[in-house]
Amino acid sequence: MSESDDLKVAELRRLMPSVTAGIYLNAGSNGPLPAEVHAAMSEVNAQELATGRAAEHVMDDVQHRVDELRGVFAGVLATDLDLVAIGHSTTESVMRAVAGVHWRPGDRIVTFDEEYPAIRGSLASLADHLGLSVRTISLRDGVGRPRSDDELISEVMPALDSPTRLLLFSGVSWLSGRVLPAQRMLDAARERGVISVVDGAQWIGARRDDMGRLDPDWLAFPSQKWLLGVEGIAGVRISRRALEGGSFAPLASGFLGFQTPALDGRGERWGDARAYQLSGFSRPSLAGAARAAGWLSMQVGLPWAVERSQRLAGAFYASVQSIPGVELLSPPGGHATIVSLRVANWEAEELVNELGRRAFAITRRVPPLPSGSGAPASAAALRTSWGFWNTDAEVTRITALIELFARHTPSTLPPRPALEILHESDRAPDVER
Repeated sequence: MSESDDLKVAELRRLMPSVTAGIYLNAGSNGPLPAEVHAAMSEVNAQELATGRAAEHVMDDVQHRVDELRGVFAGVLATDLDLVAIGHSTTESVMRAVAGVHWRPGDRIVTFDEEYPAIRGSLASLADHLGLSVRTISLRDGVGRPRSDDELISEVMPALDSPTRLLLFSGVSWLSGRVLPAQRMLDAARERGVISVVDGAQWIGARRDDMGRLDPDWLAFPSQKWLLGVEGIAGVRISRRALEGGSFAPLASGFLGFQTPALDGRGERWGDARAYQLSGFSRPSLAGAARAAGWLSMQVGLPWAVERSQRLAGAFYASVQSIPGVELLSPPGGHATIVSLRVANWEAEELVNELGRRAFAITRRVPPLPSGSGAPASAAALRTSWGFWNTDAEVTRITALIELFARHTPSTLPPRPALEILHESDRAPDVER
């Protein structure tokens, strides 16, 4: 890393105080909040406290702030503004798309076993309600190892034949961090007339891919993870093909989805992605989400941030790959900024706790998977999420601890060195004073 990079990282860490309170390795749940984002939200909060939230112009301001956020998200995706809408969460946005498909009894949905559990459970409920079937493909083979892209594609291709109407997958698995072969699957879905819905929760802000080339019918992603924003805000990109072809019906829209209110019982929806927008957005949250993604894009530099995050994740993967007893959940070179692993004789929760105690590291335990879809049951795992705010020294520190854990069991692990806290009266006198 160059000296200029050292200086840039040091300054960015100063502007993100939480990343210096410990080793911040959980942007896969929530990214660190930049001070500038907190200031933007505080400014709107203060205004609402001082003058209230009930003035008529406030509703117009919500519209303006939503459009501003759409513009920022369009910039992140390098896509057209009219293809972008705002939602409340990735799961809600994904399932609104799925519910809006023109389903027929007997239609099939194809998905994967590492999809987010709220989405998998919602798909099961929808299938029961409408008489659909769900085909779940495992990302692991019959002995639990990560399958190659070619192995996945060989099972996906025939599954896309009739009666399949929808392919739903995450660009990056929230469990293992592996990158799915999105381009090959999306191309195959288009060739067969299958609608595609993509969960971008661990993708957008963590990777730089050409969304115009990939062009899923529906892509949803959150503000609070890799875009460093706030909970309760999500972005949606709808392909022009899906918009013009009516792939999804806007079954429920808030006032932000209508160009003219439905006072006549129908109203007039927007003719672009805004037709799919709900309402009920907090103005401070909208301000924070826009400031976060804008700050990341324009001041940090999204290409630089993604390249650095991926380099650090790759360095950590490479450094722990050869440690005896360590099992990595994604194939070599097949991960994004998440690296998930298991250590022999350790429970994932024990790893999370020890990393917190010994390095003040914030990591995440990801749950086990039951057997099914041709794969055996899996154990819970430790998930680390690497961002541009992390340092090479932190990679070295976490690697050393994983190596220490792998040499021991929880019962044989040497105790942490005691911290000696000196009171002012215990300090040696300063003879040069």
